[in-house]
Amino acid sequence: MERDVLPLSFAHLGPGLRRGTKKVWNALPFFALAVAMFVAWMHPAILDPRNVGWLLDGSDRGQNSMGLIAYLRGGTWPGLHDPMLMAPEGLPLALTDSNPLLGLLLGLFGLPVGWQVTGLWLFACIALQVIFARALVTRYVADPLAAFLGTALLAVSPALIARYGHVNLCAHWLILWALWVFVDPDRARRPGWWAAVLGVALLVHPYLTVMAAAIWASAVLRLLVVEPESWRRTVVGAGAVTVLLVGIAWWLGFIGLDALPTGSYGQFGMALDALWNPGNSDYSALLPGLTTTSAQGFEGLNYLGAGLLALAVVACVAAVARRERLADLPLFWLVPAFLVLTLVAIGPHWVWRGQTLMAWPLPDIVRDALDPVRAGGRLFWPVGYVIALAAIVVASRLPRASLILGAALALQLFDLAPMVSAVRATSASAGDQIYRCTRDPAWAAMVARASAIEFEPATPYLEEAVRDELTWRAITAPRPVPLRYFYASREPAAVRKRLDADTAAFQAGRIDPTRLYVILDNRIPLAVMNRIQLIDGIAVIPPVSPSSPR
Repeated sequence: MERDVLPLSFAHLGPGLRRGTKKVWNALPFFALAVAMFVAWMHPAILDPRNVGWLLDGSDRGQNSMGLIAYLRGGTWPGLHDPMLMAPEGLPLALTDSNPLLGLLLGLFGLPVGWQVTGLWLFACIALQVIFARALVTRYVADPLAAFLGTALLAVSPALIARYGHVNLCAHWLILWALWVFVDPDRARRPGWWAAVLGVALLVHPYLTVMAAAIWASAVLRLLVVEPESWRRTVVGAGAVTVLLVGIAWWLGFIGLDALPTGSYGQFGMALDALWNPGNSDYSALLPGLTTTSAQGFEGLNYLGAGLLALAVVACVAAVARRERLADLPLFWLVPAFLVLTLVAIGPHWVWRGQTLMAWPLPDIVRDALDPVRAGGRLFWPVGYVIALAAIVVASRLPRASLILGAALALQLFDLAPMVSAVRATSASAGDQIYRCTRDPAWAAMVARASAIEFEPATPYLEEAVRDELTWRAITAPRPVPLRYFYASREPAAVRKRLDADTAAFQAGRIDPTRLYVILDNRIPLAVMNRIQLIDGIAVIPPVSPSSPR
């Protein structure tokens, strides 16, 4: 009879406590895996909630943190509208690239002013990535060593590692959670599981919702075909989940939102060779990264890594030679939804080895309809995870499976070492210094006197670090100060109209004496030239009248 392998000091425990202790003991290597992944990926100092300097560099992860803090200080909880940013209209919290799920949780429990939770969120994403990777792999792999190696291979995803700038999109565990529900027929037929996965996904990021919804649609298709006698129950369950998602979308402010289309769908697609093309010359030790633009290479990154690529080849050969059908891994039902995701991910520009082979013209109506998923290259992520999972499952059934999986993991880690190093360097500035561009003490006084801060011009790609630091000063001030402009993932038409009116008034010299004006492009209208001051080399018009208390 097989005996539990436990330290001798546990042998005297009762059966119930022994089982619990065994679970904890077996989970320790996976906890160590999560910690090792995080420390290799990010500087551990970012876990300190008082450490915010690493966020204020003009990156999207800074936007994420600032949007969340502004929301918490805006006092609209449990609503999900952020009144502080793009004031006076404000923005749905989700459009600030922030995390509505964290907003709801922190609105309930509170967060000290000036703290950040981005680092803790990133660690939670890694931990949950390992948890769901383990749950998927151990369903098919019984050997403990093979299961650990397979979990590491599934969890250490290049698409996740490279996504560091968009912290909400680091929640790849939502894709794995959806797959975990899907592969179990009993779980997959229960609407409650899908309501949980999709509801959480929608509160984190719409793109992840689309990916999880594709897996859910596959589960519904399977039920309708395999269990036709239960079609009413299936349809009612799907309808209930849909109603829930519509309700959450309304709560988020998406329903009725008149957002301006960006017209950029197709610019951030996945290359045809993306599975073996890192898309960045610094991201692989073994394979060249070729791309049309850095943005296309980043958003379209679906590189599997040399280790998983080698494992996939071995698995394909073994599956053919051994006639392995993977009957317990229901991949067939994913094909229709994954085909749609793949086509949207590739988009109208067919890219191969960094060159555009063909560009299909899209009617404006189609381009605008696909604008909500303009970074379409991301949508292939679930397909990549299923390829990886299938390769791991097939390899685990081969002789010397642990040796094969171990060799694949070693090759994967060697290949991805440059990517991990490059990404970790982006958090290496973690330290006590918050302000690098706006050090003059005069800033605090000006912000305190202002009724609002107006950035001119109101455009996203000018002096991002300066804008981030002043935004942080405004939202963490004793009396928080609204921002008339803040980068939004989608701009409501009414807000853009008001921003254009602000710029026209500024150009004409019509200045609100209570506002702090910050000129980001140094193109100063003649009408206001005599009112300009330079603080830390930045042109400003300070407020000359104190704002009224709010």
